[in-house]
Amino acid sequence: MPIKVEDAKKYEGYEEDEVKIARFLNEHEKNAYTQDEIMNGIGMTPTVYTKDEKDSYWTWENAGKFALQVANRILFKDTLEKMVKTGKIKASESGGKRYYFIGGNVLF
Repeated sequence: MPIKVEDAKKYEGYEEDEVKIARFLNEHEKNAYTQDEIMNGIGMTPTVYTKDEKDSYWTWENAGKFALQVANRILFKDTLEKMVKTGKIKASESGGKRYYFIGGNVLF
């Protein structure tokens, strides 16, 4: 699917997830977001766990889903922090939570 030339230039050198994050934060540039809010904002849906025939969530399938969810969250957090270190986005602590945002001319 084609993208605008402006976006191609703006996001040159960005990984796929970084583009999604930067676009989301640019679209909402007057706000700062937590990791969970960004994940939801770019369409990363929470894991849905299913019960077994005994109405229990303690299944191998759910254990696998949980492990995958933990790994994805760690990788996503690493992506956010890498973007902060490279100046693609900014971060700030407030009320014990870390918030991410686009500030000034970060992308240009």
